[in-house]
Amino acid sequence: MAAALAVIAVTCALGNWQLGRGHEKSARAARLAALAAQAPVDLDAGLPGSGQDLTDRIVRARGRLDDAHTVLLDNRPHGSDGRAGFLVLTPLRLARGATVLVLRGWLPRDAQDRTRIAPFTTPAGEVTLTGTALAGVPRVYSLGQSAGAEAGRKIRQNVEIGAYAKELGTPLLPLVVEQTTDTGDGLRRDWTPAGFGADRHYGYAFQWFGLAALTLVLVVVLGVRRARAPGAA
Repeated sequence: MAAALAVIAVTCALGNWQLGRGHEKSARAARLAALAAQAPVDLDAGLPGSGQDLTDRIVRARGRLDDAHTVLLDNRPHGSDGRAGFLVLTPLRLARGATVLVLRGWLPRDAQDRTRIAPFTTPAGEVTLTGTALAGVPRVYSLGQSAGAEAGRKIRQNVEIGAYAKELGTPLLPLVVEQTTDTGDGLRRDWTPAGFGADRHYGYAFQWFGLAALTLVLVVVLGVRRARAPGAA
C-alpha cells in the first residue's frame, strides 16, 4: 500500500510539472504574438528602463558587426532531425556607442571535424538588424565547464553576457538580439517557435496522470478483493 501511494504521489508530481511546462510555453507563445504587433524598440535610442524589460520584444539595432569576436556556440541541434551545429554569436557595435550581442543564426557542423567551419559571411559595413530580445544567451548543459574557462575560444558551449563583456573589455547591453533580418550571410534563422513542444508536455502530463489513476484503480480493486476474501477480518 505504501509503495502504491508513493507511486501515485510521484506520478502526480511529474504530471503537474509537465503540465506547468506546457502552460509556460503556451503563455510565452501568446506573449510573443501580442508583442509582435507592437512597433520595434530602437536600441539606438537607448534602453527604456532595464534591459530585462525588453525580453521578448521586437528590437531594432544599427551598427557594425565585430566579426573578430564572433563565437560559435557548439552542440545546438536544429530542425526536425536534430542535426548538430553551431549558433553564431557576434557583438554589434551600435552607432550610438553601446555594444549588444547578436544571435545571428545557425550553421551546420562537420560530422568528422568540428573545427572545419562551413563558410558564412559577415557584412563589413553598417547594418540595421531586427530581432527578438532575449534575456541572455541560450545555454546548453556543460559538465564541469564554466563560461569563464572557455574565454578566448572561437568554439564554446556557453557564453554569459557579464563574463564576455569583461573579455571584450567593453560593456554589453543586458540582452541578446535573436536576429530575424536576412543579411545574406548564409546562416539559417528559422528559429524554433516559442510554443513548440507545448503539446508534447501536455501529452506527457496525460501519461503521468493516467499512470497515477491506473495505480489508484489497482489499489482499490486489490483492496476490495482482500476484503471479500474468505477469512478476511
